[in-house]
Amino acid sequence: MTESAAGPALPPAERQAAEALLADAWGERTEIRAAEAIWDRSHVVRLHLGADRSVVLKRRGDQEPGVQDWSLEIELAALEYLNAMPVPVAPRLLAADPDVGILLMEDLGPGASLADSLLTGQRGQAKADLIAYARALGSLHAWSTQRPDELAELRARYAPGAMTGTMWMSRLESRKDAFLGAVATLGRPVGAARDEINELGATLNATGFHGLVHGDACPDNVRIVDGRCRIFDFETSGWGPVALDAVYLLAPFPTCWCFARLPAEVAAPAVDAYRARLAAAGIDPGPDWEAALAAALAGWIIIRGDLVARLLDKDPEWGTTTMRPRLLTWLRSFIEVAGRTGALPRLRALAMMLDDQLSLRWPDTVVPDYPALARPGSASVDLPDWWHPNL
Repeated sequence: MTESAAGPALPPAERQAAEALLADAWGERTEIRAAEAIWDRSHVVRLHLGADRSVVLKRRGDQEPGVQDWSLEIELAALEYLNAMPVPVAPRLLAADPDVGILLMEDLGPGASLADSLLTGQRGQAKADLIAYARALGSLHAWSTQRPDELAELRARYAPGAMTGTMWMSRLESRKDAFLGAVATLGRPVGAARDEINELGATLNATGFHGLVHGDACPDNVRIVDGRCRIFDFETSGWGPVALDAVYLLAPFPTCWCFARLPAEVAAPAVDAYRARLAAAGIDPGPDWEAALAAALAGWIIIRGDLVARLLDKDPEWGTTTMRPRLLTWLRSFIEVAGRTGALPRLRALAMMLDDQLSLRWPDTVVPDYPALARPGSASVDLPDWWHPNL
């Protein structure tokens, strides 16, 4: 629903600031005719400027008392950094005012997301869009890996109090005890796997190459138009091992509401497309890359350590399914990749024990398919009532 610019979607102070920023950016007076919240997200607003022209405004979210949230500044640094890409992957940053707490970016316009394709599209289109998504991730990582200093300077300028890397590496360290506690509750000895868990961050840093990690590369955080994918929502981005993003094609999608099984025959061409983008940029991840993927898959399980403990008692819903199918799928993805590479053998043995025990404990748990990729007679995900596709 479109609201007037003076309405709740855009307070007068933000309207004035946005018009001034656009006037400076474009060298001409710009008037905001109307504004509308995007996807019912109060902090993301489409501004209609007339003559079929629009931009997207993102504002700082609500702040917890006593807690400094750097999300807007982190995204601002990432978008300004990515403006230098000759072929854009992210929306172009137009202007920002950190003091007011807003940034203005290119409106990517109408088009399907990968979530749209997987949940309501056809199989061929879903496979093509997944490849487009993989190419975009590969381009992002390949371009950024040679440019660490520029991002560091922008982060220091806009978010001086934020951690320098991606928050997920920090959470990998902070969630280990919760994961180990869940294993202990199941009566399973951790044994020698403890050392591999304690060294997982170091293993990720040592085996993978580093670049800009998006950190939430979900199927609904992209727009696909004319076969090209653009990625947005860089609030959780940071410098780190890009394998954390790359395994979204294998886990799959460890931070996303729109989860379902991603068959190997569908994921494999997307993984190949990702690798092809690296190769086109002259990047050879080397023989340790598969070990980095195994470490990243294990990392996403450890990062969910507090969730693992809660799932022993209840199976909450999130988006397209409940949480237990996710955990079982992530465990099996890690087991498969680690077995293929010989990486993290003790942690793999522990994961196999967990998979066996949890499968017996949860005999009715079914990993559903995406509707576009569903096999005959298989279970498909439930589409949330609040989700409206852009197809």
